[in-house]
Amino acid sequence: MSRLLSKIKLNTFAIILGIIAVVAVMTYIVPSGSYQRVEQDGRQVVVPGTYERVARAPQGPFDILKAPIRGFSNTSEVIVFLLVIGGVLSVIEKTGAITAGIGAASEFFKRKPQLRFLFIPLGIITFSLCGATFGMCEEALIFIPIFIPLALSLGYDSALGVAIPFVGAGVGFAAAFTNPFTVGIAQGIAQVPLYSGLGYRFLIWVICTVVVITWMSVYARKIRKNPQASLTYEFDEVKRKELKLAQAAPRITRRQKWVLAAFGLGMLCLIIGVLKPQICAFIHNHWGLDLMQLLHLEADGWYITEIASLFLGLGFVCGILGKMKMQQFNDAFFDGVRGMAEIAMLLCFAQAIVIIAKDGHILDTMLEWMSGAIKHLHPIFASWAAMMLQTIIDFFIPSGSGKAVLTMPVLAPLADLIGITRQTMVLAFQLGGSWLNIAMPTDPVTIAAIGFARISFGRWLKWILPLLVLMYVLSFAFLIPPYFTGW
Repeated sequence: MSRLLSKIKLNTFAIILGIIAVVAVMTYIVPSGSYQRVEQDGRQVVVPGTYERVARAPQGPFDILKAPIRGFSNTSEVIVFLLVIGGVLSVIEKTGAITAGIGAASEFFKRKPQLRFLFIPLGIITFSLCGATFGMCEEALIFIPIFIPLALSLGYDSALGVAIPFVGAGVGFAAAFTNPFTVGIAQGIAQVPLYSGLGYRFLIWVICTVVVITWMSVYARKIRKNPQASLTYEFDEVKRKELKLAQAAPRITRRQKWVLAAFGLGMLCLIIGVLKPQICAFIHNHWGLDLMQLLHLEADGWYITEIASLFLGLGFVCGILGKMKMQQFNDAFFDGVRGMAEIAMLLCFAQAIVIIAKDGHILDTMLEWMSGAIKHLHPIFASWAAMMLQTIIDFFIPSGSGKAVLTMPVLAPLADLIGITRQTMVLAFQLGGSWLNIAMPTDPVTIAAIGFARISFGRWLKWILPLLVLMYVLSFAFLIPPYFTGW
């Protein structure tokens, strides 16, 4: 097994190193250029029409070696987030609550096998809705260590345990109707009324979510008939033995119920914290009560730092409820932290790709070239080209808000010139800039998600590629009706 895991890590690592080399070479070939930027709502926004060539900045060998070290600094919040999650989930697991809870869920489905089919659709709909409404992304990582053993207990595999929260949130993020990080920021920059066009976006979300449910369900039936066809067959054989899933499920104790209740309460707090601005606005609009002022709350919703802090506190609470001694808590917590260390280092090297591209000043040049080519196309083809432009930029800037502030100031006025609405350009940005996030080596969330099940990036890409192709074909189709309806 150790040799297998070594091979898996090498494959992903080799792919990332190969991309680093290619991007470094590009800094010698692609001319360096830059747009002027101004601050708008606390963000640095590109000024259209200000592109100019700058001195070439090729990245040499020492620059390449420094990039992963700088990548640690750039992703430090995400890395600490993962280390804390790993430690806390290990503590909860050592209380036996996770195993007992999964056993109880498995027994429930065994008693009611007719309800087993609900596991995939309900899971994907839940996470997709979270991605579509408040932009769940990194938060989905919290649930993967829970869904892997749950999927295994129901006769599925770890790949589905990863895909239900990760791909579920990903499809919601891409086909969102109120995601503030994509739809909200892009519409604001494009000067389109906030969350306008909601009906058509909701229809797109429904179609895409149904497609993902169907695709996952077909795969689930395939591996139930032939477990060796699973993407994670070897890993699952070991994981089942570790979890002792073949044995009778242990009876859940009172303390384990308290631990699970605390975990559930923590998840509720997470949702409330992330949605805090929307909740406070809703209460203020309907009942005139200003909770922000009354409770002295900050205007922004929670992000990685706040969520990690919540989980750290949750770990202490669960350790106390599980009656763990300090040494047991220490051992369990740092076992979980060590388990995340390899993923954390892969994130640093993945971030190095972005650092090299930015330092080489090639991103703005690529944007200028491609936006210039779009304006000569038929409006429908131009919207398709704009979508694919976002996909290319997405490789270097996985952040939805980051792509919005880079590309929308250039593409929004371009929409006026090529005969499509700015609303359509926002949709092209939204679809093109998000699908690749579920299969991209430069996205820290992707590397972390597949790392939980020790899936190499190459194997994950091969598995998810048919779904990605289908989603892009659908996205091309979604951009046609707006041209004829003036949406």
